[in-house]
Amino acid sequence: MALITGPKYTSLWAGGVPPSFIKEKASDFQLSIPSAYLSKPYDLKNGDIIKGKILKVENVIDKKEYSELGYQPIEFVLYTIIGLDYLFISKRDWENLFREYGLVVAFYISLRLESAVRSDGAEVILYSKKDLIL
Repeated sequence: MALITGPKYTSLWAGGVPPSFIKEKASDFQLSIPSAYLSKPYDLKNGDIIKGKILKVENVIDKKEYSELGYQPIEFVLYTIIGLDYLFISKRDWENLFREYGLVVAFYISLRLESAVRSDGAEVILYSKKDLIL
C-alpha cells in the first residue's frame, strides 16, 4: 500500500536557500504535500528519505507526457515548514530521469510514495493496510 498523489506541480525551490543537509543529497526541484499525510503521522524529520515510484510525468510547458518515466523508482529528501512537507527530488534521480528529458523548469508528477527511511536507517512502510489517495 502507499500514499498516492495526483499531479503535483514540481519546480525549482523558491523559498530561499535550503539547509545544507538538503543541498548535499537533493536537487533544487521539489513538490509539496500537507504534513498531515506524511511527516506528522509517521513522525518523520527533516532530511529523512522518502521512496516511491513515478506514476505519471507531464511537462508544464507543452503538456507532453513522458510515459517512459512511469513506474521508475524515485527518492526524495524531506524538508518540513509550517504544515507542508517539501519533497526534494534526489540529485541522482533528477540528473538521471528529469534533466536528460529537458524537464528543467517545471513539470507535473503523480507518485506512489511507499516508504520512508529515517536518519537512523530504519525503514517505515507508508499506509501499510490501505492506499491513501490525495
